[in-house]
Amino acid sequence: MNVRPIFLTVVLSSLVCGLAAGGCDSGGADDQPVAQGSGSDGSTSSGSTSAASGSGVGGAGAGDGGGAGGTGVGGAGAGDGGGGAAGGPTGAAGGSAGGGEGAELPDVSVYVAGDSTVQTYVNSPIHQAGWGQMLGQYFDERVHIENRAIGGRTARRFIEEGHLTDILDDIRSGDYLLVQFGTNDSNKTATYQRDGKTIPYYLDPATDFKTYLKEYIAGAQAHDANPVLVTPPPRRSCTGDSHDFGNGLAAYAQAMRELGGDLGVPVIDLNEKTLVYLRSIGCVAAGKDFFLVKADGSVDGTHFQETGARIMAGFVADGTADAGLLLARYRK
Repeated sequence: MNVRPIFLTVVLSSLVCGLAAGGCDSGGADDQPVAQGSGSDGSTSSGSTSAASGSGVGGAGAGDGGGAGGTGVGGAGAGDGGGGAAGGPTGAAGGSAGGGEGAELPDVSVYVAGDSTVQTYVNSPIHQAGWGQMLGQYFDERVHIENRAIGGRTARRFIEEGHLTDILDDIRSGDYLLVQFGTNDSNKTATYQRDGKTIPYYLDPATDFKTYLKEYIAGAQAHDANPVLVTPPPRRSCTGDSHDFGNGLAAYAQAMRELGGDLGVPVIDLNEKTLVYLRSIGCVAAGKDFFLVKADGSVDGTHFQETGARIMAGFVADGTADAGLLLARYRK
């Protein structure tokens, strides 16, 4: 007597699935989530489509899943699927949780390479700060900031002294490497000594500067990490109570934009964001509340006080969303 009801249930269920546009399958091995990229779609140059063994779409919304070469967006929107097991933090989170808004993002480290405008200052009597030391304030506890920036460094000198190698020894798949240089690279007169040789700080923005930046990009990608270029903030190039600011580092900012575009690497345009802000507050306010005020009361037009560094860190954090980075989903 129970055979007929069971038979009818199976037939009706099959009929409903057959009439549905996508059937009742939750996704097969042929599903290819979009790789993370540098444009509005959030790809990085190391990104690739997800491995065939990655989880399929777990709901109605379509999202990104990371493959073996990059970090994908797993669990974004309504039921996104993760990528392959080596697909970075989201590939792991989306794959294990089957996607969906409830998929947890794992811890991630953000390494920062840069100069004195980025580095961390401890107990500075004049409240000097770099934006790298403030960046963690804008992300939740799953983001670990490794600020490796050192004052007086250029894109070349940082590499020559082994600091990039140190970062690459520690960085892991799915982590981020934020790179900002240009302030010292623009100095045409300064030099430093290395192995008995005198080496100029200056790097031509259109050639040598780009060449050294490529080493940071290639190094991060070789570890399945995500390189991000950050354009250098402008100096206090203004007079009186003017709201007009020059931009002596424009060529280096443009070089980063061009290189990012050529290689498909995300760029956070700190130069432009800071310039817009400075022009809005004016020269006087910039000297009081943004740039570093020295012990003698004079204004250092290159470095920053804590307030200025904190504002720029906010610009960098905002830039993670502008660049379509998964890191933006960790914002407080």
